[in-house]
Amino acid sequence: MNWEKFYGCFLIVLIIITQCGNPNGSSSGVNSLSKEEKIRLKQYSVQGAKLYTTYCANCHQQDGKGLASLYPPLANADYLLEDLPRAACIIKYGLLEEIVVNGKTYNQMMPGNEITNLEIAEILTYIGNSWGNQAGLTNVKDVSQWLKDCEE
Repeated sequence: MNWEKFYGCFLIVLIIITQCGNPNGSSSGVNSLSKEEKIRLKQYSVQGAKLYTTYCANCHQQDGKGLASLYPPLANADYLLEDLPRAACIIKYGLLEEIVVNGKTYNQMMPGNEITNLEIAEILTYIGNSWGNQAGLTNVKDVSQWLKDCEE
């Protein structure tokens, strides 16, 4: 393996990652994070973006704005940001009931996803810090507890 190329690519990716996110340079919970947590936030965001594309973007769209009146937005979505534990449960187990997001009613069924707690934490970290959202890091330990508490 050519280590110089690998290291150079790694540095480029790291620079790109550090430049992404909130145009103001910080999110509400990021400043209080430890160095390790900030690294984890970046790692989760990168992996979460991939998972979002696989599991979520078809309905919620790549830009997080949802699909007309069928699927709700995740961008600046009050429903998402006011209750991340509920969002974790919905990602895992799906949703059958009507919801109101940013004052608009949606009643399309959302299927659950057979993914790990880590993958849910990565998705929530990504969507929680994209498109104007500023939720900070979603920890896998929190997701594990949230999923124990939600009703299937």
